[in-house]
Amino acid sequence: MPKRLLPAFATRAAACAALLCAACAPDSIDNIQARGFDAYLDGLRRECPDMMIGDNNISDWLRTDGSPDSDYVYWLDQTSRLYYRRITPAQYRDSVTGAFGEGKSGTHAVDCIVRNLPARRPASPAADKAR
Repeated sequence: MPKRLLPAFATRAAACAALLCAACAPDSIDNIQARGFDAYLDGLRRECPDMMIGDNNISDWLRTDGSPDSDYVYWLDQTSRLYYRRITPAQYRDSVTGAFGEGKSGTHAVDCIVRNLPARRPASPAADKAR
């Protein structure tokens, strides 16, 4: 990369990182007391082995508590929004397969994630803390 493009690239990269962090639902990052959501993620680890959406191995993310990977942060945010009834299963499917790619394995992974949603789940992280 030419030297004159480095400052512009660095500025754009920093702006993208800031937007990514600002766009995340607080409960997806700070879910220490969100016991129901944490239990849901633990259940996905058991019930949905070998989940792939696009090139992303969701099962590995669940086994290793993810990483600072922006795809993981996005997936966790969207899954939190699904769990807390902020988006519908159809919106969830569109958002994660739109971001990561679908393919046959992506369809199976999203189906398993949606199928394992608890029927009775809170509408907010605050309600989840009280459970």
